[in-house]
Amino acid sequence: MRPRLSPTVDRFLGNRFMEPFAASLGAFSVVYLLADFFDHLDDLIDYHGLGWLALQYFALQLPFIVTQLMPVACLAGVLLSFALLSRNGEVLAFQGLGISRFEIALPLLALGLIISLADFGLSETVVPVASRRAKYLFTVRLKQRKLNAVFADQRIWLRARHGFMSVDNYDAAHQRLRGITYFQLDHGFQLQTLNKAKSAQWNGKRWQLNDVHEVLIDPKGEVSTPSEASFPVDFRPADFGLLRLDPEEFTLGELNRYIHSLRRKGLEPGGYVVDRDLKYAMPLACLVMVAVGVALNLDPLPRRSTLGRSFAWGLSIAFGYWLVLGFTSSFGRSGLIAPWLAAWLPNLIFLVIAASLFLLGEEH
Repeated sequence: MRPRLSPTVDRFLGNRFMEPFAASLGAFSVVYLLADFFDHLDDLIDYHGLGWLALQYFALQLPFIVTQLMPVACLAGVLLSFALLSRNGEVLAFQGLGISRFEIALPLLALGLIISLADFGLSETVVPVASRRAKYLFTVRLKQRKLNAVFADQRIWLRARHGFMSVDNYDAAHQRLRGITYFQLDHGFQLQTLNKAKSAQWNGKRWQLNDVHEVLIDPKGEVSTPSEASFPVDFRPADFGLLRLDPEEFTLGELNRYIHSLRRKGLEPGGYVVDRDLKYAMPLACLVMVAVGVALNLDPLPRRSTLGRSFAWGLSIAFGYWLVLGFTSSFGRSGLIAPWLAAWLPNLIFLVIAASLFLLGEEH
């Protein structure tokens, strides 16, 4: 009968993969944290934040960093583990016993799937809470900015001069507000003026309002609409930036509700749709990277891999993946391709590459 891998050998291969995976994930996370520390060093010095506050901030950033680096660590774990196995002749010994490459790859692919599920779970539970808290610590506690607004019911609400204001959406990339409503109150806290604007664009000094409408309400309750209307927006982009949630600060449910809320109001959700699909696609990149690494190393007569060659392969593949992801995400946010395609195309491309390498090297 054809030899099969026993559970003991499955555990052996799993341990050989998990050791370099954990070491790579830890090393990459430390490098990422150091780069993030030096990137924020000027602010930490200027606002005297080199202490407990900084330690809290970077600790809260760690879950997001880990989820972003898991695919790269998976690739590094596979490549380094096979380099060690090949150096000891263990892969050649397995194949000499008639054990197929698929049987060798199966426990590693199973681990890649488990890591993908763990990545998804971490992104849905710990990351949103930690990322929101980290932003609050850095912006409000460290930089001492006033929290003059709240994000509630999928809208931004701000306390304005003589009243309050609501905004449907803030586009940080283009510094644009959409769906603005300004409620001006009199001294008795009665509604005096209702102003609406379709959008507002920041020109570097002030907001330029578009499609403005005004409704005046006199003390008797009579309503009038002047032909010309305008109202002040006494806030800067940074005030809205604190309330704008980044994709990692949303759970999938929250992001779905936010997208539906924007569409109900006639607003285009834009890049948020791509970000929602990326929440599904990115965790699966862990399994994709494992598949690519296995396909590169499981030849019928395996090459003698070295740690240096494996490290170079890892850097090249990871760079290629993130480069493709950057292009497709940009195309998706600009509307050139469908959002689902923008999110899933990198995984599809690298899965095809992995399958091609594996099938071309199949034993005959």
